[in-house]
Amino acid sequence: MKLEEVLSEALRIVKPTKADESLLKNVVDRMKNILKEETSRVEGVLGISLEGSAAKNTWIKGREEADIFIHFDKNIPRDEMERKVIEIGFKAIERAGGKPRLMYADHPYVEGVINGVTVDVVACYDVEPLNWLSATDRTPYHTRYIIERLKPGQEDQVRLLKGFMTGCGVYGAEIKVRGFSGYLTELLVLNYGDFMNVIKNAANWRPPIVIDLEGYYRSTKEVLEMFRNQPLIVIDPVDMGRNVASAVSLTKLSEFILASKMFISNPSLNFFKPQIEKPAIKDLRSLSAGRNFLYILFKLEVERPPDVLWGELKKSEEGIRRALERLGFKVYRSGSWTDETELCLLILELDTLKLPNFTIHKGPPIHLNTVEDFIKKWSGKAIGPWVQGDRLYVLKKRDETDVVKLLKQELDFNRVAIAKGLTPLIRSAKIDHRVDRLIEYAADNPPMLSFINSFLKAKPPFIPD
Repeated sequence: MKLEEVLSEALRIVKPTKADESLLKNVVDRMKNILKEETSRVEGVLGISLEGSAAKNTWIKGREEADIFIHFDKNIPRDEMERKVIEIGFKAIERAGGKPRLMYADHPYVEGVINGVTVDVVACYDVEPLNWLSATDRTPYHTRYIIERLKPGQEDQVRLLKGFMTGCGVYGAEIKVRGFSGYLTELLVLNYGDFMNVIKNAANWRPPIVIDLEGYYRSTKEVLEMFRNQPLIVIDPVDMGRNVASAVSLTKLSEFILASKMFISNPSLNFFKPQIEKPAIKDLRSLSAGRNFLYILFKLEVERPPDVLWGELKKSEEGIRRALERLGFKVYRSGSWTDETELCLLILELDTLKLPNFTIHKGPPIHLNTVEDFIKKWSGKAIGPWVQGDRLYVLKKRDETDVVKLLKQELDFNRVAIAKGLTPLIRSAKIDHRVDRLIEYAADNPPMLSFINSFLKAKPPFIPD
């Protein structure tokens, strides 16, 4: 297909229909009316507003979401505001026929699904720019900024960018993804003009990248000094001290750059279609053959807000990775997965499942007075010592070499930096290296099986087989 044909068809995929728009509008109107009733007698509430992509008309088909904000007087204490929004949100979503769920970002909010539309009831303070009392206070100004500046037709350019990023697995600023937020995609389209200009520029990005739409800073150097060690810096037009792209990891940024290069070389609708595979068990076994894996599988006892849970999983994944490397294993890759209600999985690919029976231990340089103490300490307990260069060395026999047993020992002795909230669950988790058993366990769980397939394939969704 030619580029023009790909973009035309991609827009058909990502652009909501009139029926989609009508459904979203009905849910929004209903929720706003319910919230106005629920807040009419609540002290400190100044108003209700629709924010986010629904307000800006930049939402994409299949992601029907409505962010409804309750504006509070700035004199209401933070804990009181949080308590009130939880109480109001739960009542409102239940009245609309949804099941409310407590969520966390900078502070708690309430989420529910109404007629297929995800509704978030969020609190913010009604304050002037730069007088922020909470992170959500900026959002109404973000909405206004985009609405005032997007030209007719640019909404669809944003939709194409969101659809592209979704298909490539880089859309979403939440901890699970650490990719591009909706607001960030809108700013990129404002900066570059349209979808293809974003892609063409991104294909040539070399981190760190700096975008300052309002020209708040005098130079790139000044921005880089302000926002250190951040691969993508997009200055928030409503707050010059904030990087809109701070959540974007170097990995997701690099994936977007690579996807942009590949799309320019070979435009295809596959970039806009998230690959939802139903892998066959035999294919997964074939993919895993001859490779070494370690997995930790456990169940939650108490449901956690997704961002909290993903944060704990990522921290634990990194802690386990470091512990195994400290023990002498080489960790090639690692990953986390959860259904966000019950099951959690951490998986790592290693160079080996068993360490050598012996390990070399470096002693002091021979000119130090401690050399004789070192010789006495290891005499009869190790092979050596011998002199190599200017140091002493011995060869120590390991007490244990098996990866599963070693990790369990480290966990029992509290020598692994895992999230406090998951510590008892991981200590009692199923820890195994037989990945065929994990594949069998996941056979009736398509999302889990899809994650395992993705991990075994070890490549982003936009790179074809």
